[in-house]
Amino acid sequence: MKTTNCSSVIFILLLLSINSFSQTNKKKEVSNYFDKIIGEEILNINNGKIHIDPYNLKNSHNYYSNKNFIKGSVFYDSQLYENVLIKYDIYKDQLVKSFENNNSFGITLTNEKTDYFLIEDKRFVNIDNKYKFPKVITGFFEEKYLGKKISLYIKHFKTAKETIIESSLYNEFKEYSDYQLLYNSTFTAVNTQKEILTAFPQLKKEIRDYYKKNKIPEDTNPYQFKADLIQFIDNNL
Repeated sequence: MKTTNCSSVIFILLLLSINSFSQTNKKKEVSNYFDKIIGEEILNINNGKIHIDPYNLKNSHNYYSNKNFIKGSVFYDSQLYENVLIKYDIYKDQLVKSFENNNSFGITLTNEKTDYFLIEDKRFVNIDNKYKFPKVITGFFEEKYLGKKISLYIKHFKTAKETIIESSLYNEFKEYSDYQLLYNSTFTAVNTQKEILTAFPQLKKEIRDYYKKNKIPEDTNPYQFKADLIQFIDNNL
């Protein structure tokens, strides 16, 4: 379809789709209906580089949680796309979308156009797009806690090394996390108790007591423990 004809069709279908919904319907319902009418092939979210995964995998992978595409939502190029198949490559810090629901063929989305995405009930935001002030961190972060005065973000990332297993060369990945606290328009690493005490010297006693009382949650669910701790600090500032 030529560009001029495509633009005309999009305009006409948009008018029809808007008229077919009552004014009380949510905007996202109109958007989803419009996307369905136009067809997936001309959506902005399908404009990207072909995803190439060059790794020989065996016991680990380079993705967040799941190496297969799973349903999620993406706010891409100023538009929200829901119920799309995606996976997050945390080694390269890239979001990959399945093309036409194909598990072996993906498109690497442009980071600069991706404001946020949701996968497995986790919300990841593009720090570069959300916060324009100078900062030392970059890329996608899990938005773990948004508070009154402070917020917590988690950077999930993996390192890679080559290993030989049964005479074959494989890529092995190991996952890590970097906790970043946003306070007074500044990001500060809060990976250890010492770093948290340094950030909030006025609450040293309260923070130490919190660690003592919540030792088991810290060991069993460190992500939620850190979020609860930051909320505790936020409530006491």
